[in-house]
Amino acid sequence: MSHHVRRVVSRILTASNLGALHGEKPAHATLFGDSFGEFSEFGASTRPTEAYGPQKKWDVIVVDDKRTVNAMATPGVVVVFTGILPVCRDEEGLAAVLAHEIGHVVARHTAERISSQTVWFGVAAILQLLSVDYFITQNLTTFLLELPNSRTQEREADLIGLRLMSKACYNPGAAPAMFERLGQLEKSVMSRKAFEFAQTHPASENRVKYLEAALPEAYQIVESNPECAEVRRQLDAFRETAHQVRIDEIPELKFGHS
Repeated sequence: MSHHVRRVVSRILTASNLGALHGEKPAHATLFGDSFGEFSEFGASTRPTEAYGPQKKWDVIVVDDKRTVNAMATPGVVVVFTGILPVCRDEEGLAAVLAHEIGHVVARHTAERISSQTVWFGVAAILQLLSVDYFITQNLTTFLLELPNSRTQEREADLIGLRLMSKACYNPGAAPAMFERLGQLEKSVMSRKAFEFAQTHPASENRVKYLEAALPEAYQIVESNPECAEVRRQLDAFRETAHQVRIDEIPELKFGHS
């Protein structure tokens, strides 16, 4: 299973020139072009940083925990819990999740969170000096500062992730489909519909809508990459022989050049 997850992460990193996995050679810079500056609208750096770049080395950790439906990424590390794999269904669903998590790194959200925490602590301290009840202070900082900022970052990671998976020749339509399935799972597990206002992630319905709205641009990215035609041919050929795709049965897809 780790091999399949590593393969998807490697494709996403290579396609956007974000680095390579430990043990793999960095991609040739001219193969996919330079992505720096492409995500600057989301706060990403316009040049290689310590978080990502052609020479950056990444690790992939797969945690065998079927009860945890989650994945995450920090600069240089991608973590996947096996509980999310059935929700992904196939390689493209997994690519949507991993591209989203890598999108957080590209947008430097970890640094933003550290900076924001300083502000939150300052606001909380001022409210306490004004003798505001601790419970009220916590709720004010959570609902007025933390949650809106978290949802903004999730939206940015969604849209960056859509571009990342498109540049890696994955079907961008898998992203809204994946998050729709994830939303359905959340509702079934919680047995209730949580208010979006109290969630760190955007409501699944909203995520699907803005991801679908961004699909035309994403498909243009795929169509403009000559490497993607061969990848799509391999995927289509495989699907003709397998009605039900299992993630551990997906054949390795390779780009036309090395």
